[in-house]
Amino acid sequence: MSSARHFFAAGSLSDDELKSQITADIAASRGAQRDLQAAGQHGVAARMAEAVDEHLDELAEATNGTWTPKHA
Repeated sequence: MSSARHFFAAGSLSDDELKSQITADIAASRGAQRDLQAAGQHGVAARMAEAVDEHLDELAEATNGTWTPKHA
């Protein structure tokens, strides 16, 4: 489940698992963004682009070791 990682305690996921989940979220959001653009839903597509940006920031945090769960 997308972003479920934010409800687990820090350290519950390995670095590889964490990065894999974030990368999957990026791919899913990009795919949804493309589909929405093709369907003419540009406003919603823009929100998906924002989600991609958030996931990219999250991946950078995971890469440099500063990522923490938001709700755990």
